Amino acid sequence: MMREQGVEPNVDEVLPEAPVDERQNERGVSIVIGSLVLLVLIGMAGFAVDLGWLFLNQTNARKAAESAALAGVVHMPLPASITFAAGTEPWDVAVDVAERSGYTSTEITPAEVVGEPNQLNVRIDTNVDTFFMRVFGINNVDIGASATAEQLPPLKIGSDEAYLGSDPTIPGRYRHFWVSINGEREIKENGDPFSTRCTFSNNCGPTSNDQYKDPAYFYAIEVPDTYVGDDLTFQVYDGGHYRNNRSDFIGGNGLATGDRVNPSNFSLTFQLHEPDVTPGNPQDNPPIGGCSRTYVEQGSTGNTIRQWTSVCTTTADSGIYVVSVSIDGDDRAISDFAFRALIDGNPDNNVAVYGLGAMSVDMVEAAVAPNFKLVRVDEVYAGQQLIISLFDPGDVSGGFADLSFQGSMAGIECEYRVYNHDRTSLIRNWGADDSPGSAPCELDTSGQRFNNQWLEFRFNIPPGYSCPGSCWGTVDYNFEAGASVTERTTWAATINGQPIHLID
Repeated sequence: MMREQGVEPNVDEVLPEAPVDERQNERGVSIVIGSLVLLVLIGMAGFAVDLGWLFLNQTNARKAAESAALAGVVHMPLPASITFAAGTEPWDVAVDVAERSGYTSTEITPAEVVGEPNQLNVRIDTNVDTFFMRVFGINNVDIGASATAEQLPPLKIGSDEAYLGSDPTIPGRYRHFWVSINGEREIKENGDPFSTRCTFSNNCGPTSNDQYKDPAYFYAIEVPDTYVGDDLTFQVYDGGHYRNNRSDFIGGNGLATGDRVNPSNFSLTFQLHEPDVTPGNPQDNPPIGGCSRTYVEQGSTGNTIRQWTSVCTTTADSGIYVVSVSIDGDDRAISDFAFRALIDGNPDNNVAVYGLGAMSVDMVEAAVAPNFKLVRVDEVYAGQQLIISLFDPGDVSGGFADLSFQGSMAGIECEYRVYNHDRTSLIRNWGADDSPGSAPCELDTSGQRFNNQWLEFRFNIPPGYSCPGSCWGTVDYNFEAGASVTERTTWAATINGQPIHLID
């Protein structure tokens, strides 16, 4: 058929109409395909809802495990006499916290971390019902989550040997400093922020010092597992106080301490407390009956002067025993002493005696450069920030008193700041030490430059910090010959961060 020019073709002539039943078949196929696609989309939506539901439950289980681990690890490590199991504090606390999140005791598993007594792992395994996945025969799904928390061990201050301070009765155990405490009426600016009720000489009311504590200090006797069942004896050197001790010491008496005691009626009480299940808190350890002794002022021939005397002997358990030191009596005084622990009567052992949080010390020698352990910075503290605090350092006149941090801290630079006596006023904000931009940390403290003030040093421990030799940060304190030295001060060390934290 010839197409005439200018005339549109007839579609019906070009494309013949499909048969009716064929068009109906196409519509049927479209409905089937659309239904299948819709079914797939609904299935995917249902699957997504179930996945979201499972993810939510997984997240909740993880949060519950983290909370339980953080709560339980506060009570670790346990003494060796206590086996980690249901009925112990870390186990029961962890389970209780997780149960409050809706889990049953059979779904909760606390566990010690092998080789890490300060860590606790909590695992939660539960079963979650599904919604749309039931169409595919999946009615429920097992999920699990775990978390591990760690409590950083208490910083060891001053020693990890079997004695703290000096032991002049055994060669090689003199350390150029004594543990010390001031009387309740001694003014605060004479080096002790916690034992005295007084702030200034003209302001010695019963509550003038807001930092007064009773007990004033806590010290630790840490006993390893190898001594469980042995006899542990706690001793004090020069527990009694004699007013001429410092004069005798400066006069060359190698057994004398630095006591500066006016005629007085004050007493010192040393109480030994047993290890407990909150090693990070020394204030709640139960006292051991019969393990307390009170010392008073004596003459030069007193039976507790310039010698070791026993407070008590008890059967050793592993863990951290706590020694509390209290002072009583409305008088001025400075009393020096030392601690040590014996195992089966032997002073040579692997017990560690150290300060907890703070250590009150006295140094009275001129023309020496005392080098002693300040704080043990174990590798577990890598990446943390260490704060060293000194109250009233630099009680030296007529010469220099140069302070330098050595040992494991020798390669770490520092900054320092200064507060007033009760930390209510910042005198100097963080700034460079005497060797800015380079380690070690150094500072001249002479001339009573920081009299009645808190001096703080800040050390950023590198993330890759290691101490393959010794982890002890030490103090070099160089006193000039001829200077008058009465370096009565208090040292404290803390980790500026979270001592209890998650690690996994």
